[in-house]
Amino acid sequence: MSNPITVGLSGITKRIFAGRSKPSKLAPDVREFTGEKFDVTDDVLFAVAHLMIARDDVLVFPAANGKEIHLRADLKDTAVKGNAGEGHD
Repeated sequence: MSNPITVGLSGITKRIFAGRSKPSKLAPDVREFTGEKFDVTDDVLFAVAHLMIARDDVLVFPAANGKEIHLRADLKDTAVKGNAGEGHD
């Protein structure tokens, strides 16, 4: 597909965008958005959180300097306001 939907992170805004893309002329393994792109950060995080709860797994991704990113989601009970000993309001 020459014009697929691409999802990418903006290093400037720290937001996730989706939109149609094409190969960059400046770098062979890079794609650049064409036309309108959409901020899908909240939708993506919501979907990934629910996926990780359903999978009950840890995903491991390679990172810079030989490190790894470990991604998981924990399902917790909702904190009830006004409980003694919580340490916050």
